[in-house]
Amino acid sequence: MNAKVWDPSLYDDTAAYVSRYGKDLLEEWLAPKKGETIIDLGCGTGELADRITQLGATVHGIDSSSSMVETAKAKYPNLSFEVADAKEFKVDQPVDAVFSNAALHWMTEPDPVLQSVSKSLKPGGRFIGEMGAQDNIATIIAAVNMAFVEIGQEPMPTIFPWYFPSLGEYTSLLEKHGFVVEKAVYFNRPTPLVNGAEGLKIWMQNFADPLLQPLEPEIREEVLERTIQFAEPALRDGDQWYADYVRLRFSAYKEE
Repeated sequence: MNAKVWDPSLYDDTAAYVSRYGKDLLEEWLAPKKGETIIDLGCGTGELADRITQLGATVHGIDSSSSMVETAKAKYPNLSFEVADAKEFKVDQPVDAVFSNAALHWMTEPDPVLQSVSKSLKPGGRFIGEMGAQDNIATIIAAVNMAFVEIGQEPMPTIFPWYFPSLGEYTSLLEKHGFVVEKAVYFNRPTPLVNGAEGLKIWMQNFADPLLQPLEPEIREEVLERTIQFAEPALRDGDQWYADYVRLRFSAYKEE
Protein backbone atom coordinates (compact mmCIF):
# COMPACT_ATOMS: atom_id res chain seq x y z
CA MET A 1 0.00 0.00 0.00
CA ASN A 2 1.22 3.48 -0.85
CA ALA A 3 2.38 5.73 1.97
CA LYS A 4 0.21 8.67 3.00
CA VAL A 5 1.08 11.84 1.10
CA TRP A 6 -0.26 14.97 2.79
CA ASP A 7 -1.56 18.05 1.00
CA PRO A 8 -1.16 20.86 3.58
CA SER A 9 -3.34 23.31 1.65
CA LEU A 10 -6.21 20.86 1.34
CA TYR A 11 -5.79 19.94 5.00
CA ASP A 12 -5.83 23.53 6.26
CA ASP A 13 -8.70 24.53 3.96
CA THR A 14 -11.03 21.62 4.73
CA ALA A 15 -9.99 19.90 8.00
CA ALA A 16 -9.92 22.71 10.54
CA TYR A 17 -12.10 20.53 12.78
CA VAL A 18 -9.05 18.38 13.60
CA SER A 19 -7.42 21.21 15.53
CA ARG A 20 -10.75 22.49 16.83
CA TYR A 21 -11.56 19.16 18.46
CA GLY A 22 -8.01 19.00 19.83
CA LYS A 23 -8.21 22.26 21.76
CA ASP A 24 -9.96 20.89 24.84
CA LEU A 25 -7.54 17.95 24.86
CA LEU A 26 -4.74 20.51 24.88
CA GLU A 27 -6.20 23.02 27.32
CA GLU A 28 -7.91 20.66 29.79
CA TRP A 29 -5.96 17.40 29.61
CA LEU A 30 -2.46 18.63 28.73
CA ALA A 31 -2.88 22.00 30.52
CA PRO A 32 0.54 23.41 29.52
CA LYS A 33 2.34 25.35 32.20
CA LYS A 34 4.68 28.28 31.83
CA GLY A 35 8.28 27.10 31.55
CA GLU A 36 7.45 23.57 30.42
CA THR A 37 8.94 21.98 27.32
CA ILE A 38 6.45 19.96 25.29
CA ILE A 39 6.68 17.83 22.15
CA ASP A 40 3.74 17.98 19.74
CA LEU A 41 3.96 14.55 18.11
CA GLY A 42 2.29 14.57 14.70
CA CYS A 43 2.08 18.35 14.71
CA GLY A 44 0.67 18.75 11.19
CA THR A 45 0.65 22.36 10.09
CA GLY A 46 1.25 23.67 13.60
CA GLU A 47 -2.07 25.03 14.84
CA LEU A 48 -1.99 23.30 18.22
CA ALA A 49 1.74 23.80 18.65
CA ASP A 50 1.09 27.51 18.38
CA ARG A 51 -1.64 27.26 21.02
CA ILE A 52 0.78 25.50 23.38
CA THR A 53 3.16 28.45 23.16
CA GLN A 54 0.30 30.89 23.75
CA LEU A 55 -0.26 29.14 27.09
CA GLY A 56 3.36 29.73 28.09
CA ALA A 57 5.20 26.50 27.30
CA THR A 58 8.00 25.87 24.82
CA VAL A 59 7.02 23.50 22.04
CA HIS A 60 8.89 21.35 19.54
CA GLY A 61 6.70 19.99 16.74
CA ILE A 62 7.51 16.66 15.09
CA ASP A 63 5.87 15.22 11.99
CA SER A 64 6.90 12.62 9.43
CA SER A 65 5.55 14.72 6.55
CA SER A 66 8.05 17.21 5.15
CA SER A 67 5.27 19.14 3.40
CA MET A 68 3.35 19.56 6.65
CA VAL A 69 6.47 20.67 8.51
CA GLU A 70 7.40 23.14 5.77
CA THR A 71 3.92 24.66 6.04
CA ALA A 72 4.13 24.80 9.84
CA LYS A 73 7.48 26.60 9.64
CA ALA A 74 6.05 29.11 7.17
CA LYS A 75 2.98 29.78 9.33
CA TYR A 76 4.84 29.93 12.64
CA PRO A 77 8.46 30.91 11.91
CA ASN A 78 9.26 31.51 15.57
CA LEU A 79 8.42 27.95 16.60
CA SER A 80 10.53 24.81 16.37
CA PHE A 81 9.48 22.04 13.95
CA GLU A 82 11.27 18.94 12.71
CA VAL A 83 10.70 16.16 10.19
CA ALA A 84 11.18 12.94 12.14
CA ASP A 85 9.88 9.39 12.39
CA ALA A 86 7.89 8.88 15.58
CA LYS A 87 9.47 5.44 15.96
CA GLU A 88 12.95 6.85 16.46
CA PHE A 89 12.84 10.54 17.32
CA LYS A 90 15.27 11.80 19.96
CA VAL A 91 15.54 14.89 22.16
CA ASP A 92 18.61 16.63 23.54
CA GLN A 93 17.05 16.95 26.98
CA PRO A 94 14.05 15.07 28.41
CA VAL A 95 10.82 17.03 28.17
CA ASP A 96 7.90 17.62 30.53
CA ALA A 97 5.19 16.28 28.24
CA VAL A 98 4.42 14.72 24.88
CA PHE A 99 1.12 15.71 23.27
CA SER A 100 -0.49 14.05 20.25
CA ASN A 101 -3.82 14.84 18.62
CA ALA A 102 -5.28 12.76 15.76
CA ALA A 103 -1.87 11.40 14.78
CA LEU A 104 -1.11 8.20 16.70
CA HIS A 105 -3.50 6.16 14.54
CA TRP A 106 -1.24 6.89 11.55
CA MET A 107 1.66 5.26 13.44
CA THR A 108 0.95 1.62 12.70
CA GLU A 109 3.85 0.27 14.77
CA PRO A 110 2.91 1.49 18.25
CA ASP A 111 5.61 -0.26 20.28
CA PRO A 112 8.62 1.68 18.95
CA VAL A 113 6.56 4.89 19.05
CA LEU A 114 5.79 4.43 22.74
CA GLN A 115 9.40 3.50 23.40
CA SER A 116 10.55 6.77 21.79
CA VAL A 117 7.95 8.76 23.72
CA SER A 118 9.05 7.21 27.00
CA LYS A 119 12.72 7.91 26.31
CA SER A 120 11.93 11.56 25.54
CA LEU A 121 10.14 12.22 28.84
CA LYS A 122 11.45 13.18 32.23
CA PRO A 123 10.51 10.78 35.05
CA GLY A 124 6.95 11.71 35.90
CA GLY A 125 6.52 13.40 32.51
CA ARG A 126 3.08 13.09 30.99
CA PHE A 127 1.82 11.70 27.71
CA ILE A 128 -1.53 13.09 26.56
CA GLY A 129 -3.19 11.95 23.36
CA GLU A 130 -6.27 11.32 21.30
CA MET A 131 -6.48 8.94 18.36
CA GLY A 132 -8.89 6.93 16.26
CA ALA A 133 -10.07 3.87 18.17
CA GLN A 134 -11.56 0.48 17.39
CA ASP A 135 -14.50 0.87 14.96
CA ASN A 136 -13.38 4.34 13.89
CA ILE A 137 -14.76 5.13 10.40
CA ALA A 138 -16.17 1.60 10.17
CA THR A 139 -19.04 2.76 7.95
CA ILE A 140 -16.71 4.60 5.59
CA ILE A 141 -14.38 1.60 5.33
CA ALA A 142 -17.29 -0.74 4.60
CA ALA A 143 -18.65 1.64 1.94
CA VAL A 144 -15.26 1.89 0.23
CA ASN A 145 -14.92 -1.88 0.24
CA MET A 146 -18.38 -2.28 -1.31
CA ALA A 147 -17.42 0.25 -3.98
CA PHE A 148 -14.23 -1.67 -4.79
CA VAL A 149 -16.13 -4.93 -5.18
CA GLU A 150 -18.96 -3.44 -7.21
CA ILE A 151 -16.68 -2.00 -9.87
CA GLY A 152 -14.79 -5.28 -10.16
CA GLN A 153 -11.69 -4.32 -8.19
CA GLU A 154 -10.19 -6.66 -5.64
CA PRO A 155 -11.49 -5.98 -2.11
CA MET A 156 -9.40 -3.57 -0.11
CA PRO A 157 -6.37 -5.05 1.66
CA THR A 158 -6.91 -6.10 5.26
CA ILE A 159 -3.84 -4.10 6.24
CA PHE A 160 -5.10 -0.53 6.45
CA PRO A 161 -2.97 2.62 6.73
CA TRP A 162 -4.33 3.18 10.24
CA TYR A 163 -4.01 1.64 13.69
CA PHE A 164 -7.32 1.77 15.60
CA PRO A 165 -6.85 -0.01 18.94
CA SER A 166 -9.37 -0.82 21.64
CA LEU A 167 -9.09 1.01 24.93
CA GLY A 168 -7.82 -2.11 26.67
CA GLU A 169 -5.23 -2.80 23.99
CA TYR A 170 -3.74 0.67 24.05
CA THR A 171 -3.73 1.15 27.81
CA SER A 172 -1.98 -2.22 28.13
CA LEU A 173 0.66 -1.04 25.64
CA LEU A 174 1.15 2.16 27.63
CA GLU A 175 1.68 0.14 30.81
CA LYS A 176 4.06 -2.19 29.00
CA HIS A 177 6.26 0.79 28.17
CA GLY A 178 6.39 2.11 31.71
CA PHE A 179 3.42 4.48 31.77
CA VAL A 180 0.83 4.82 34.50
CA VAL A 181 -2.56 5.47 32.89
CA GLU A 182 -4.44 8.11 34.88
CA LYS A 183 -7.48 8.33 32.67
CA ALA A 184 -8.63 6.84 29.37
CA VAL A 185 -11.95 7.16 27.57
CA TYR A 186 -13.43 5.55 24.47
CA PHE A 187 -16.28 7.43 22.82
CA ASN A 188 -18.25 7.96 19.63
CA ARG A 189 -17.84 11.38 18.05
CA PRO A 190 -19.79 11.74 14.81
CA THR A 191 -17.96 14.58 13.10
CA PRO A 192 -19.89 16.99 10.86
CA LEU A 193 -18.58 17.41 7.33
CA VAL A 194 -19.10 20.57 5.30
CA ASN A 195 -20.62 20.73 1.79
CA GLY A 196 -22.87 17.70 2.03
CA ALA A 197 -21.83 14.64 0.05
CA GLU A 198 -18.89 16.58 -1.35
CA GLY A 199 -17.61 16.80 2.23
CA LEU A 200 -17.25 13.02 2.38
CA LYS A 201 -15.36 13.04 -0.90
CA ILE A 202 -13.02 15.71 0.46
CA TRP A 203 -12.58 13.67 3.65
CA MET A 204 -11.56 10.70 1.50
CA GLN A 205 -9.06 12.81 -0.42
CA ASN A 206 -7.61 14.15 2.82
CA PHE A 207 -7.39 10.97 4.84
CA ALA A 208 -8.01 7.85 2.74
CA ASP A 209 -5.83 8.46 -0.28
CA PRO A 210 -3.52 5.49 0.49
CA LEU A 211 -6.50 3.29 -0.42
CA LEU A 212 -7.21 5.21 -3.63
CA GLN A 213 -3.75 6.05 -4.99
CA PRO A 214 -3.25 2.69 -6.78
CA LEU A 215 -6.37 3.29 -8.88
CA GLU A 216 -6.50 5.02 -12.25
CA PRO A 217 -8.06 8.51 -11.96
CA GLU A 218 -11.38 7.60 -13.58
CA ILE A 219 -11.73 4.46 -11.44
CA ARG A 220 -10.79 6.46 -8.34
CA GLU A 221 -13.60 8.92 -9.07
CA GLU A 222 -16.07 6.07 -9.53
CA VAL A 223 -15.03 4.57 -6.19
CA LEU A 224 -15.57 7.93 -4.50
CA GLU A 225 -19.05 8.31 -6.00
CA ARG A 226 -20.10 4.79 -5.06
CA THR A 227 -18.66 5.20 -1.56
CA ILE A 228 -20.93 8.22 -1.08
CA GLN A 229 -23.89 6.21 -2.32
CA PHE A 230 -23.26 3.29 0.03
CA ALA A 231 -22.45 5.46 3.07
CA GLU A 232 -25.40 7.84 2.69
CA PRO A 233 -28.02 5.91 4.75
CA ALA A 234 -25.73 5.80 7.80
CA LEU A 235 -23.80 9.06 7.50
CA ARG A 236 -26.44 11.51 6.29
CA ASP A 237 -28.97 13.18 8.59
CA GLY A 238 -31.07 15.58 6.55
CA ASP A 239 -28.66 17.91 4.80
CA GLN A 240 -25.81 17.13 7.20
CA TRP A 241 -23.18 14.46 6.54
CA TYR A 242 -20.91 12.99 9.21
CA ALA A 243 -17.73 10.96 9.49
CA ASP A 244 -18.32 8.10 11.95
CA TYR A 245 -15.44 8.83 14.28
CA VAL A 246 -14.73 6.74 17.37
CA ARG A 247 -11.99 8.13 19.57
CA LEU A 248 -9.63 7.03 22.31
CA ARG A 249 -8.34 9.77 24.63
CA PHE A 250 -5.82 9.17 27.40
CA SER A 251 -3.68 10.78 30.05
CA ALA A 252 -0.63 8.87 31.30
CA TYR A 253 2.68 9.62 32.96
CA LYS A 254 6.09 8.01 32.94
CA GLU A 255 6.89 6.09 36.09
CA GLU A 256 9.59 7.73 38.19
